[in-house]
Amino acid sequence: MFFNVIKRSVRTGIKNVNNYYLVRLSSGSSSGHNDEIKDALDIEANLFENSLLQHQPVSTREALRKHKLTLISKQKPASHKKPVAGSTTATSALPRNVPTPTVKRAPAPLIKDSELNLEFTRLTLQDPLMSTLLTEVRSRKRRDNNKQIIIEGRRLIEEALQCRLKMHSLFFSQRDQLALLRERVAQAQQEDNTKIYKVPQHDLKTWSSLVTPPGLLALFERPSTRGIQQQQQLGSEPLPITVVCDNIREPNNLGSIIRTCAALPCSQVVVTHGCCDPWESKALRGGCGGQFRLPIHDDVTWEQLPLHIPPEVADHCHVFIAENNPKKPENLAGNTVDYAEVGQTGVHNILIIGGESHGVSEDAYKFMQLVGSRGKCVYIPLAAGMDSLNVVSALTLILFELRKKLTNKTN
Repeated sequence: MFFNVIKRSVRTGIKNVNNYYLVRLSSGSSSGHNDEIKDALDIEANLFENSLLQHQPVSTREALRKHKLTLISKQKPASHKKPVAGSTTATSALPRNVPTPTVKRAPAPLIKDSELNLEFTRLTLQDPLMSTLLTEVRSRKRRDNNKQIIIEGRRLIEEALQCRLKMHSLFFSQRDQLALLRERVAQAQQEDNTKIYKVPQHDLKTWSSLVTPPGLLALFERPSTRGIQQQQQLGSEPLPITVVCDNIREPNNLGSIIRTCAALPCSQVVVTHGCCDPWESKALRGGCGGQFRLPIHDDVTWEQLPLHIPPEVADHCHVFIAENNPKKPENLAGNTVDYAEVGQTGVHNILIIGGESHGVSEDAYKFMQLVGSRGKCVYIPLAAGMDSLNVVSALTLILFELRKKLTNKTN
């Protein structure tokens, strides 16, 4: 009686799911109607294929007996003929080094959408091709070696295409989302031979880092320093400011720092060793395209930092440390000033910003001491009871104050 009730409930659920998908898909375009129905049925099969199985108590003795019979059957030779005289075992007469037959997968169908002027391949549910492509980019080590990044969402993909990043592959589950980018995607497919794949929403959700997948996911080539510098020549001239990130462990904060630096704009951002990855998904979303618009040097040690300063201005740099506690650097008395009272700025200026929890490291203070009197710790006065500002808020105040000083100096 109990299992009959469960069967009726599951059948009702399957029927409701079928009706739901058919109603939704009936409003879509006719060209992708059959594909969407097949995707829905594939997902439904994965969800309900085991729901009708009844639980039966298993006897331990019976299970062991079946397991023993299975082992015995595996040890029997493939041929039932008697073993050859002189052989020690029956299996010695079996042929060796026999290759295991491989099952060839049928090639995925290529669909030409004349309305969107695009060609894409339709992948089935849990197609291994998608996992093969995305696994390489999910690992930071492999991502750095291949110089690739994963970008999710229509707006961020559009930003990357606008900045002329090369798109290797694009995965989509909803045709209407692809239609919003059809012109730029068609251009990328013609110029860069971009591969486009139609995948079930279930697969896209599996690989997405978001709770609600936006329906678009793309693999891009990481922007080169030369390409970004060419873009900077077409836009606003960057200010002579290098922002150095130290102990930034939160990807959203690092992405927002890069976004602020791109909005100023700064000359470059240096991410020291120990910070989070500026090219991972959360940092890219926090940057809102900032990573595509200014040079970023990541995983840089303090010994390597001088190599990223323009050599023609290296002897005339000013170094500033954003300090949330003016009493912290005891051995730097007299070198801590209010951010609004910063006096002179240099031909090039280096601003070091630390994380909210750990602040800047001792290496940052040692680096500042290398420039002597041209090094300052700057702090932002706060009301009583408030310890510090968010790292992005503090950086924004100091950067725009430096921009005001540099602009007045130029005028």
